[in-house]
Amino acid sequence: MREAKVSVHELEAQIEKIVYSGESLPKIVGAENAKLPAFIQVFYYLFFKNLEIPSENEFYQTYLKWLGGIKNGELIYENHNLDLIGVESRLKRTYPTLIRDLHFLYLLEASNKFDNVEYSMQMDYFNGLDLKIIYKGNVSFVSLFIDSSRGKYFKNKKTKRDDYSEINGVVFNVDFAKLSKVRNIFLLNQLHVDVLEERLKEK
Repeated sequence: MREAKVSVHELEAQIEKIVYSGESLPKIVGAENAKLPAFIQVFYYLFFKNLEIPSENEFYQTYLKWLGGIKNGELIYENHNLDLIGVESRLKRTYPTLIRDLHFLYLLEASNKFDNVEYSMQMDYFNGLDLKIIYKGNVSFVSLFIDSSRGKYFKNKKTKRDDYSEINGVVFNVDFAKLSKVRNIFLLNQLHVDVLEERLKEK
């Protein structure tokens, strides 16, 4: 992980101020199925630039600037015309997950329970592995998902796509009911840090 120059407490204070409007947004087929560049690239770029979680609007507008090609209310990307509302809806539904994963990364690091905690965008996006954790000298790769219909859907997609047989992997499924709510963003908490440590002890 990059050197943490913001504390978990400061990160949670930022989350307290976030206004999230992505609940129950429509799914528009063309935008949902399009192979767009990962939203996470823009999210982490903005966060590490200012060590501040970007607002929904900053996140969305920066993503559009990176892609370019907007015409008549549509995003022109790789010869496809995508409805902007569909792209915005898809990005906003991803936004709380990115915040939750970022917060958990900092929470794990701050716990001092682990030798090292690393996040790799390439590892996450291409291999479906959220974290590399070294615990008591042992290296484990953690695939995190929330035990909800949406979380299970994306986990199943990753499982079909990726082969974890050659690595020391931990599938860490989290009960949605045990998440902590900060405003209207749901976060993992110290309980999940402790449970993950117990899981790693078993490896």
